[in-house]
Amino acid sequence: MDCVVRKSKLSGVIALLLLPLGMPVFSDVDTADESLHWSFQPIGQPEPQVGSQKLHPIDSFIQARLDAKKLNHSPPANRKTLIRRLYHDLLGLKPTFNQVNNFLNDKRPEAYSYLVDELLASTHFGERWGRHWLDVARYADTKGYLPGKKNRLHPFAYTYRDWVIRVMNQDMPYDQFIRNQLAADFLVDKSNHPDLAALGFLTVGPRFLDRRQLIIDDRIDVVTRGLMGFTVACARCHDHFHDPIPQEDYYSLYGIFNLSSQPEVLPLIGQPDINSTEYLEFSEKLTRLESVVEEHVQKKLIYAQSEDGILAYLQVFWDGLRLSQNDFEVMVAKRKLFPKLAHRWRNYIEGKKKLEKSFLSPLLLLTSSKDPAKLLNDWNKKLNPSFPSFFTMSFKKGNIKTVEGVLHLYANVMSQAIQQKDNSKTKKGIIVAVSAREFPVNLNTKEFRKYFDTKAGDKNNQLRAEVAKHEAEHPGSPPRAMSLVDSPNIRDPQIFLRGDFGNRGERVPRRFLVALTPSDGTRKNYSQGSGRLELAESIVSPDNPLTARVMVNRVWRHLVGRGLARTPSDFGLMGEKPTHPLLLDYLANSFMKNGWSLKNLIRQIVHSRTYRQSSHNLNPADPENRLLTSMNPKRLGYEAMHDGMLQVSGELDPRMGGAPKPPGKKPLSTRRAVYGFIDRQNIAPILNTFDFANPNIHSPQRLETTVPQQALFALNDPFVLARANRLAESAGKQYPAPVQAEKVAQFLYRKILSRNPQPEELETVVSFLTPQVTVPKMEDLAQTLLVSNEFFFVD
Repeated sequence: MDCVVRKSKLSGVIALLLLPLGMPVFSDVDTADESLHWSFQPIGQPEPQVGSQKLHPIDSFIQARLDAKKLNHSPPANRKTLIRRLYHDLLGLKPTFNQVNNFLNDKRPEAYSYLVDELLASTHFGERWGRHWLDVARYADTKGYLPGKKNRLHPFAYTYRDWVIRVMNQDMPYDQFIRNQLAADFLVDKSNHPDLAALGFLTVGPRFLDRRQLIIDDRIDVVTRGLMGFTVACARCHDHFHDPIPQEDYYSLYGIFNLSSQPEVLPLIGQPDINSTEYLEFSEKLTRLESVVEEHVQKKLIYAQSEDGILAYLQVFWDGLRLSQNDFEVMVAKRKLFPKLAHRWRNYIEGKKKLEKSFLSPLLLLTSSKDPAKLLNDWNKKLNPSFPSFFTMSFKKGNIKTVEGVLHLYANVMSQAIQQKDNSKTKKGIIVAVSAREFPVNLNTKEFRKYFDTKAGDKNNQLRAEVAKHEAEHPGSPPRAMSLVDSPNIRDPQIFLRGDFGNRGERVPRRFLVALTPSDGTRKNYSQGSGRLELAESIVSPDNPLTARVMVNRVWRHLVGRGLARTPSDFGLMGEKPTHPLLLDYLANSFMKNGWSLKNLIRQIVHSRTYRQSSHNLNPADPENRLLTSMNPKRLGYEAMHDGMLQVSGELDPRMGGAPKPPGKKPLSTRRAVYGFIDRQNIAPILNTFDFANPNIHSPQRLETTVPQQALFALNDPFVLARANRLAESAGKQYPAPVQAEKVAQFLYRKILSRNPQPEELETVVSFLTPQVTVPKMEDLAQTLLVSNEFFFVD
């Protein structure tokens, strides 16, 4: 540890020297000894600080800080506020008028606890809290930008989303939740096990032009920041400037993920109903689409293995014999051949020069001769006895008089041998040569695709994209897991010096981070396959002080509005220290002791007085509410706004799971927003307007902005107008002409705000609706209530 710390300090000094003039330097970073940083210390077991009155354990820690500053909690929130708060925080939905009234009229002391348990048991819980996790996991249904018309879809990303929602509802222990997301393939006993979908945590990310090094870097980042609040990806090119993370640690993790890849055919989840009409239709069209792809590749391969094709590549090899690589590729492209395949031919022929004897020896001698025509003339007098028999026979018959004749002969002999090799019981002569793995066109269609030029590759990608689109959109497409498989060739990684892939340094073992090594100093190298399962065990180990703290802090932030540590994905030296470190450790310790149960943790927090206090009494002595003198007010995020409007208009589709509806396809989906299509390259403008998490990178927390586009959405967006229209139609059906203004007002207030209008509100609304209640007026009233502060804010 000491040597790591010294390296990090030196790097940090260099970083400070390189700072541009005027750039602020953080003054609260404790650089005295990184190993003593608060988050690297073992999780303590603090006792609740109970004072003169019996307090909830959480409140005892909060009250201790308040007492030190001579401050107090705010008064309790009223029951209407509490039920709205719980429905929003636990389900992301609105309580109905009847649900609010039932709670207000329930005088049992346990009424609040019963309500909490009811909401935690709801299937909508997983939809709400699953969406929180999908921000951490940078979830999207597309891969981002890819060149050459490659398929941009993640057609089965939704299976990961559905897995997260399902296990959130089941309250899967968080440690097992992590194990499955890193190494489900090590843990399941069936090739079609539903938990394989959990590996989408690693595979659902962006593809960075298919650059493997960047894909692995992204996976390191989402694992270390998402699960441990540790910015390990900053050590890719050098030791971390601030935290005790040497470059060796980054490449230890790089080696783990470099040994895992997605299989070309993703495993099915469960068993499809192969006799259903939808599946049969899907399967029939899939076969047609895949055959088109195969025919495209097969056609190119057949030509490459034909006499004409082989002759074309031999001719370009001969004509480009003295050309540089770039000039050679230019000539190949002009002849509409594949440059990569031409290079394969060139390397193959050049490689035969190292052999004492080869069936290509006449051609090799010609390539080395300064005067090929003279050499051919000399062979008329005397042939080399080591020449292959087919060449000797053809030459003696006078069939070969020029270099072109030699090339024609080889093309003819090779193409015939290719046709015969699969039917020949015994391989001998030139059949052995064309059957060798290194023979340039001894390739199957999968291998041959790698040698396509841009035009052929684009066409292939376009056809493959049609297959992926069909798999993503057809209702009969069976779900598949975005899983990983380990490479059979296990090896330790090499450091990339200065992050340069082509500049390799020493090898390092696959193992866990030195800063989180157990106190006894033992640091075990990983040996089970890639090491993903061992990494997961290290992350959830009780000796790791970060994992439980980070998750507890995320849960606290979603419920209370601000994290105890306000940099939820950076618990390193550049992150903020927690406002209540003893409370954070108390909750983290309790979280682990209670079986890593997310629902138990939430239940514990929402029962505290801190959670149940009013949000309207912020103390001026605590302007940022760091001491929690009041509850933080919350505004609806995009999903809660979207779902809430559909819910109150009676249009919300309760169906769970399944593939998202393609964007723009009408009729537009009325399912919950968590089931919407997320395009990471072209994020829908409405998502950006309402601060949706950036799906291109792990998202620690969403921003909360107030911008003009939000007001324009409320006034003009077709989504809002359609919900207002639906509510007006419902009011008209409920109270047909002659419609009473009071009844309409009461109906819309109950539907949208879950309450009756106040007398002064009723007077104003009736004045607006009369003398004649019309649909446009009802629409205007509905829209006004839908975009009101009372609808958009929880408290």
